[in-house]
Order: sequence, then structure tokens, then C-alpha cells
Amino acid sequence: MSFVVKFFNKKEQKDKHKFTKKNTNFCYMYIIKKISPAVILGFFFFLFFAGCDIIDPPYITDHEGNNGNGEDIRKVLLEEFTGHQCPNCPEGSRVAKELSDFYGDRLVIMSIHAGFFAEPSASPFGYDFRTEEGEDLHDFFGVSSYPTGMINRKSFDGSRLISPSAWGEAISQIIDLETDLRIDISLHHDSNTKQLEVNLNVHALKGLENQYYISAFITENKIIKPQRTNNPDYPDGVIEEYEHNHVLRKSINTTWGEQLNEEPILSGDLFSKSYSVSLDDEWVAENCAVIAFVYDEDSLEILQVEEMPLTR
Repeated sequence: MSFVVKFFNKKEQKDKHKFTKKNTNFCYMYIIKKISPAVILGFFFFLFFAGCDIIDPPYITDHEGNNGNGEDIRKVLLEEFTGHQCPNCPEGSRVAKELSDFYGDRLVIMSIHAGFFAEPSASPFGYDFRTEEGEDLHDFFGVSSYPTGMINRKSFDGSRLISPSAWGEAISQIIDLETDLRIDISLHHDSNTKQLEVNLNVHALKGLENQYYISAFITENKIIKPQRTNNPDYPDGVIEEYEHNHVLRKSINTTWGEQLNEEPILSGDLFSKSYSVSLDDEWVAENCAVIAFVYDEDSLEILQVEEMPLTR
């Protein structure tokens, strides 16, 4: 049996253990207690001589979440570029789900179907998840390989676009930083008219000098459609009933959003934006969510992100 071992940083952490089976060949062992260097070294020697396999990143780093206790925390956006005809992309989505399971609602995911592998073709791939906004983002950021993604649109080792193996490490570098903003989302959805009213309130927690924009999008989960795969469990290379999640459906305020401020932001400032959009008839409202984030006009880096389901 091979084991996959993921280590967390050495900062003070609460007692918490996770050990789950991935399948008959792999196990994920999460070691979160603070360990002395000698114990770690001895453990690695054991792994080496026992013949266990150590996989490449992502390495998941524990974090001190403060959801539920009234404190403002940073959340992180993963923009995943994918396509239903990309055989490697289910692996990227698997990594995204694993990270989401670990970080909970502190990680927000938006899956952007764009580019060559997102184009519809003959049955069973006649459906189309592409959007104008998704194609804009795909082309602007120069996506050329799949799957790939961006973490808060921040550059890591000189590139915004990074492979799934690097997502976990990138998230761990920024998720525990103090947040500059809090975003509150309130929604009103009329199931008869398919109309959605979106209200966004951005609270400044500290002073900020730059120019910022706010973007909002609609995503949908639990869409069952065929997906190409290179998984040997599917000899014909197709998963007929694949569950597509976090699928970008529509922008609420254009691809690049709306200007948030004209003057430097002061701590305590409040910015409010309201929008009204129509949902497509084929979307299932119970599976949809609104994602809103604020980013820096110059660097394009995202300061804060929030997500709210249309229904609870």
C-alpha cells in the first residue's frame, strides 16, 4: 500500500486530525500537531525505507479559521480554467474539491469553461458552458494549458496561472493574512419571474490608497453532463454522468466589474452596489450562487471574495 503524506506549517495549531481513505491504493494522512524536527526526520527515514510514495504538491497548510466567532477573515478565490472535452481536467476539479473540503467556505471556486476544450462538438458533447465573460478572462490572462488556475489573481513564482499541483501551496501563503475588507451579499430571487436582486456592501477595515473594482458572477453546481477523462476506469474516455460544479454562468456587472472608489479609502468606509439580473430558464436556482470580489485596478490582485447561494 502506498501512502500520500501532506504536512502543514509549524505555527501553533489546534488539535485536529484527519485520516480518510482515497481508494484502495492511496490514503491521505493529515498531521496537524506541532512536531519536533527530530520526529519529522525520523518519520521521513521510516517512509524512505518502507518504500512509501511522497507525491508532489499541493501541500495543504492548516489555518486558524475564525468563521462563526464574529471576526473578519480573508477568503480566497480559485478561478479554474477547464473544459468538458479536456481529459486532464477532472483531476484539476478533484484537487479543487479536496482543497474546498479542507478550507470550507474560506475557499471560493469559480470554474471557467473557455478555450478549445470547452467548445461543443458531436454528441455527447453538444452542450456549451462557455460565456462571453469566461472567454474574455481566458484570453486576457493567456490560458494555453488545461487544467490551470489563478489564486486571487496573484502571481506566484512569476506567473498568475499555476497548475493544480501548486494550488494548495499558493492558497496556504495568503489565506491567513489579515483582510482589508468585508463583503456582505444579500439576495432576493423571484422564482416566478426568474429575476434576481443582488445587493453588495463592502466594508473597509483599514485605509487603502489604490483604485479598486468590484466584480460579481453567478455560478451553478450539480450539472450532470458528459466529461472526457484519461481515467483508466473509463476505457472509452468519457464519464457520461459527470457532476460539473462551480460553473461560471454569467457576470452580474460585466467581465471586469464596476469601479468601487474614486478617492483613497478610509477605515470604516462603506460602499454599496445593487444589481438586477435574469436567470436563464435552464439554470437550477437551488444550485446557483453569487460570487463577489474586490480587486486592485493596477495589480489585478483580489483583496477579498464572498459567496452566497441563491437559496438556503
